[in-house]
Amino acid sequence: MTVGGDYIPGDDYGALEEPNYPVVFGLRMTPRLNGILLAVAGLAGAAYLLVNAVMPKWEENAALRADIAAKEQQLVNQGQAQQQIEEARIKLAEAEQLRADVLTLFADEEGLDTLLIDVNERVQAANARITDPDRRATLSKFELVPAPPGPDGQPSDLVSDGSLGAAVNGKLRQRLYNVEMEGSFAQAQSVIRNIERLQPLLVLRNFASTPANPPTLLLTPQGRPVANQDTEPRLRTSFQVQALMPAPVQPLPPPAPPADPNAPVDPNAPPDPNAPAQ
Repeated sequence: MTVGGDYIPGDDYGALEEPNYPVVFGLRMTPRLNGILLAVAGLAGAAYLLVNAVMPKWEENAALRADIAAKEQQLVNQGQAQQQIEEARIKLAEAEQLRADVLTLFADEEGLDTLLIDVNERVQAANARITDPDRRATLSKFELVPAPPGPDGQPSDLVSDGSLGAAVNGKLRQRLYNVEMEGSFAQAQSVIRNIERLQPLLVLRNFASTPANPPTLLLTPQGRPVANQDTEPRLRTSFQVQALMPAPVQPLPPPAPPADPNAPVDPNAPPDPNAPAQ
């Protein structure tokens, strides 16, 4: 049935009219394209901020962390170095104290001035409770031996003959005394032991003992030995006393001045083995 005067749409009836989107550089700016462009712009902005803002701060922070770690390591190294310095100072003080203790064992000029008195006191101490003058020990000789000539021909008291070992040659001085006493064997033994106990470092050597008087034998009218006669011989004992003293320490030579880099080079000078290879 057909109604006159009515409009009957065709096939496009109900279809919506398409919006009119702007075109930029030949691209229609649809919502989808706008979203993609916004996403790309966001990524580009993020990359720009990462490169220009975040990365420099990151590198700066990394440098600061490395610097802090280096400073902390320096503090640790300084603490270790300070500890090593303190340990070295303690060892140096101990070595100096040991050196001072050892030096007290040696003789000195002032102590040797009274050595004759000290030796004579030991001889007199061996006469304790002996009243017979013929049985008392006596000191018959105490004389200083002249120093032998040194390499320059002048008298030198340095020990350099190796008698005390090659390690001490030139490091010790000596004074040599010839000593002689008379008395019994027990008295000579007592004197020698007491001399060895003196404070200075003394070396006793070259011992020799001979009878002081020819032995005699007393006989009765019947030709028999007299009973209770003194059969202990009187001896003449000689020995040398070597007093040792530390030699003066030679000062170290001053260090050589540094080479002048502007000085002319001697073409005839030998090559320096420590110079870096060219």
